[in-house]
Amino acid sequence: MIIHNIYIINSDGICPLEVTLGSIKADPELVAGVFTASQKFWGEVTGEAPKSISFQNMSAYIKPFSTGEKNWYLILISEAEKPELVKKVEDCVMKIVEENKELFEKFFADTTDINTIVGDSIINELTQIPCPHIGKSLLKHVCEIDGTPVEESNCNFVSMATCKTKIREHHKKDSSVVGLVDKFFDSLR
Repeated sequence: MIIHNIYIINSDGICPLEVTLGSIKADPELVAGVFTASQKFWGEVTGEAPKSISFQNMSAYIKPFSTGEKNWYLILISEAEKPELVKKVEDCVMKIVEENKELFEKFFADTTDINTIVGDSIINELTQIPCPHIGKSLLKHVCEIDGTPVEESNCNFVSMATCKTKIREHHKKDSSVVGLVDKFFDSLR
């Protein structure tokens, strides 16, 4: 699984936190608006809000939560969703949110503190989760940058978001390696 984006959106459709780990970049306010509209639409149509939204090879995992008086949504946009890895990321994010609950409770309109303080803390926490794929025999042989194998201790959940791109860039001559890596990531879906 590759996490591309992490968003925290309040119940009014404002996004004070956006962390981009992968290659997908989107305007957080646009994401918040579309998400809020879809939540309301599906709530009216089906009586319940969706817990995930899938599109092509991507999934958006949605977790509602509260920091006390204010209600929020955690949105994780990822490739090749594996429930146990989504849970690890969710736990990391929620731990940081809990540690910074007062920032969320006093949030009104300025997103600077939440985006900077909480965003940096989330990235730091996610770097503590080792890449779940580096031990696989295929990636053990191709996870390298400029001819130097990546040490397992340096390969983590944050760096994993760009590993597929790095492997492609550094193995252009050997297209069979790139093909094998693509097949491996496709098999995770």
